[in-house]
Amino acid sequence: MFPHDIDLRNFTLRPRKDNPLQLDVVSADGKAWFYIDRMMYKIEGGSSPRMIVRAMDLRVSAEAAAAAGRPGIADYVVAALEMGSKIASDSVVLPSPKGSSKWPGLPAPNGGTYEADVFMQTFTAQWMLASGEDGPGGADGIVVYTPSSTLRNNRANGTSTVTIPTDPLGTSAAPWAADVVWNTKFTSPTAPYNNDQHPYLVWNLYRTNADGSIEQIGQSGVKHAFLTINVSCDENPGNGHILGRGCSDTYGTGNNNSTGDLGPRNEIIPATGQWGRCGSVYDKNCNNALDSGAPCVNSSDPSCSTLGFRMRVRESDLDPAINPGASFRFESWYVVREDISIYNTMASRPVSINWAAGHWQLTNGSPLLLGPAIDQWVSRTTSNPNESSSELAVGDGHARVAVKVVDLGNGTWRYDYAVMNFDFARAVTTGSEAANNLSVLRNHGFNSFSLNLPASAAVNSTKFSDADDNAANEWTAVREGNALVWRGPTDAGIASNGLNWGTLYRFSVVTDMAPTDGSVSLGVAESGSPAAFNVDALVPSSVIPPMFANGFEGVGVR
Repeated sequence: MFPHDIDLRNFTLRPRKDNPLQLDVVSADGKAWFYIDRMMYKIEGGSSPRMIVRAMDLRVSAEAAAAAGRPGIADYVVAALEMGSKIASDSVVLPSPKGSSKWPGLPAPNGGTYEADVFMQTFTAQWMLASGEDGPGGADGIVVYTPSSTLRNNRANGTSTVTIPTDPLGTSAAPWAADVVWNTKFTSPTAPYNNDQHPYLVWNLYRTNADGSIEQIGQSGVKHAFLTINVSCDENPGNGHILGRGCSDTYGTGNNNSTGDLGPRNEIIPATGQWGRCGSVYDKNCNNALDSGAPCVNSSDPSCSTLGFRMRVRESDLDPAINPGASFRFESWYVVREDISIYNTMASRPVSINWAAGHWQLTNGSPLLLGPAIDQWVSRTTSNPNESSSELAVGDGHARVAVKVVDLGNGTWRYDYAVMNFDFARAVTTGSEAANNLSVLRNHGFNSFSLNLPASAAVNSTKFSDADDNAANEWTAVREGNALVWRGPTDAGIASNGLNWGTLYRFSVVTDMAPTDGSVSLGVAESGSPAAFNVDALVPSSVIPPMFANGFEGVGVR
């Protein structure tokens, strides 16, 4: 890769003049071939202080990339590092970390209440690793992409304050910013929930096809957050396990690819931000201790240490010969307990993906926008008569149904529905948080999708797409009276491929019925009341609206 060997023995670390939180790694030849950033550190030890760097990214410098003849790899993460170091001090005893009086729900001045509202400030994504990756037309290997994600806590301190400038979702509805607890898993219980509460990070990849339909082609597991460095704060809490008002924090690409911090989504109750530690891949026997070799010792995935809980994308979902005219969108978001707005904790951006230098390289595009990717497919405020987007917001969580209707010009219409489950789950649990033995047995979302379709309507074709590459677990479409229903598979009556949180499914139908306002139904995977929810959407109608009637397309109404 490089024109000569690089001797990193006895390297030195030098803070960059323009950014002291970035360190040049200076080798024996005096050159900075690499640099370090995204340091997650804390200082502990009282009278014998130590700096503990829990994670940091090792990145290729611009000089190294140029020397290798591959300028495009500048700033790429090539390794994740940890470091511990004694701190020279003049017998200074470090103060104990502070607590907080600003937890969510506690009273604020002037009769107010502190509320949690964390924003996704920015993120970038990159190619991280692969298995069997051999390029266009090849054996359909697996590619892993990982983000570096930066958040910022609400800045408000009694009045509405912009946290993310220029973004429509960049101002919180909460006038008093709460502190957010940020514990490492398995540490001693702390306020405000008397457990090891911490946020979680997830990310997704979507493809918009040339025909305008959208599909999810990749989804990560859960990244368990463990520390915040609290930079650029309005009010620093003096504690690496509390995110203070206006404070930012970044989890780097290498750290977000660290097996020991990742886990499955099915252990989380997403709407409440609770982790079922008991019985998890980190504590299988529920003894409140980290299992040796976890999480992979408790995983049946033989590739756990390299691919486990990562966002895996098939080459066939990226290949332009298979997907001509496609575009891609990357999404990253945090799950934060008691956050009053899940949508400003999410962000998405366009990305381009191309085969180059032996990999499916990802290039980050602009703009980065707060909110989920589905809102960039169909705006939630769309005025297009052939589009609609509606939210489901209930106690168990949130979902959104968006649809685009395409007049195919031959007396038929194609309806492309995208159903995004943000954090809806009718969770089945045992134990309790109070007893420190909460176990999430299931956190399924929806297992059916149906729309009214007159019995007289012709169904020319249907299509279903989920976020995996398993053809054996597809939902199937059937006509039932005046409805078209897709149902997911079950095993002993339990959903085996539910539309679960953080996931988008596509349902498409071509019919001879024009669109009209109506509703679709989302059937809940678990028993309970209600068994299904209706969500407003454009649906096929047996009555042809005037705008589609032959001979009247150009007639105006006054």
